[in-house]
Amino acid sequence: MAKVGRLVKEAMVAELSEQLSKRKDLLVTSLGRLSAAEADALRRKLYASQARLVVIKRTLARRAVEPLNLSGCAELFEGSVGFVLPGEESLPVAKLLVEFVKTHEAQLAVRGAFIEGQLLDSARVEYLASLPPKPVLLAQVVGLVESPIANLIATVEQLIGEVCWLVEQAATTRTEAP
Repeated sequence: MAKVGRLVKEAMVAELSEQLSKRKDLLVTSLGRLSAAEADALRRKLYASQARLVVIKRTLARRAVEPLNLSGCAELFEGSVGFVLPGEESLPVAKLLVEFVKTHEAQLAVRGAFIEGQLLDSARVEYLASLPPKPVLLAQVVGLVESPIANLIATVEQLIGEVCWLVEQAATTRTEAP
């Protein structure tokens, strides 16, 4: 008969594997000396962003990630491991996590992430967190696309205005001539 602890661990690995298969984004943290109160504060902040923090042993984390065939994940799973499972958007969760790490540097560190199937190291996660929100990025792209079109329209309007002025000048000089 199997021990209860083993059954609990197997159920936890199966549930985590199922959640990871549904969403491909995953942030991996190192939870050094983070106290329970600080971990709860982080969980509350993440919950507000529709994300979830899962603290798991590294051997169980490896088992949970194995079915996903994520390459390069072995170096992320050393010491205590915390998985941050974002909801719909990964960017706000990365920002929140990096801001929390800044205030708790000795106790918490971001090791890396898997965003849309790509392995990101901690520096790239911090860069991702420094990006502006998605609506701002979309507005910047629209501005870049719109700028040459607006310049073209202004140039065409100026040319049409000059042609109209020339026609008006030619008409007035003909009417004035005897």
